[in-house]
Amino acid sequence: MTSNKLMTNAVWPVMLTPMNADRTIDWAGVDRVTDWYINAGCEGLFTNSRSSEVEFLTPDERVELVRRVVARADGRAAVVATGTFGQSAAEEITSIKKVHDAGADAVVILTNHLGEPGASEAEWSGQLETIVEGTGDIKLGFYECPTPWKRLIPANVYGWAAHTGRFVFHKDVSHSVPDMTRKLEASAGTPLRLYNGQISSVIESMALGGRGHSGYASSLYPELVVWLCAQNGADNEQTRLVQRLLTVAERMINVNYPSSAKQLLAQRTGMPITAASRMPGAYPLDDHGFAPLQNMTELIESLDLTLA
Repeated sequence: MTSNKLMTNAVWPVMLTPMNADRTIDWAGVDRVTDWYINAGCEGLFTNSRSSEVEFLTPDERVELVRRVVARADGRAAVVATGTFGQSAAEEITSIKKVHDAGADAVVILTNHLGEPGASEAEWSGQLETIVEGTGDIKLGFYECPTPWKRLIPANVYGWAAHTGRFVFHKDVSHSVPDMTRKLEASAGTPLRLYNGQISSVIESMALGGRGHSGYASSLYPELVVWLCAQNGADNEQTRLVQRLLTVAERMINVNYPSSAKQLLAQRTGMPITAASRMPGAYPLDDHGFAPLQNMTELIESLDLTLA
């Protein structure tokens, strides 16, 4: 286990899952991507995320993906992974234990899987309490996954979870500095660490006590996000330039995601991975559609930023 990196790492790429042309998992590609993130300076990896296409993997594939990433990381990076998939509390507890047994340093709970869209706070927080009580001392995390609907965690529930001492990871997608501020205040003095899922406000969230970033930008330009988060909320011309560039790049990659991201990753790195994806509506971009992404990457690389 790599719990030391779990509690010190600032950048958590939402790992892409390479696939073969027939949309089976490309396990050699998973190894390559794992190595690339770590070599770029990431000491934490978030697999079984939405970007990993977790919704479209089988239960066995989810567990095997965690096992493969953990084995390849081999202590060089901590690994967190989603472990809940919208089932009963008993089934979620079993699933969390399986993901933990596969080697995950912390198992992530998707907040929108704790109840139907119309469920009251009491209903879904009750489901959360049952899951926490049933999973022993396994370290846990939250992800406010935006699909199929988004459920943000109220500060009072966030604070309760933080003060159990069990929660160590939170990927925030509120896109709201005030909301993140309330969460950070509610969790002060606990092990729960907030990672902003939106690159455009990372400077602000880290200045308030957030611990870094977990999102698209980390997955495609990890070396820049590692540098930005190492500045720990410093607000100057250089950090603002990097944040602005990454904000634009993160927006651009939304088209045909995650196929577009795999396509760009292959172009950036030379890794022999395909753009194949199981996500509905995701397919490779044609030359016209891919050119803006390529141009954006070339612009970033041509600036020769002094990241020291």
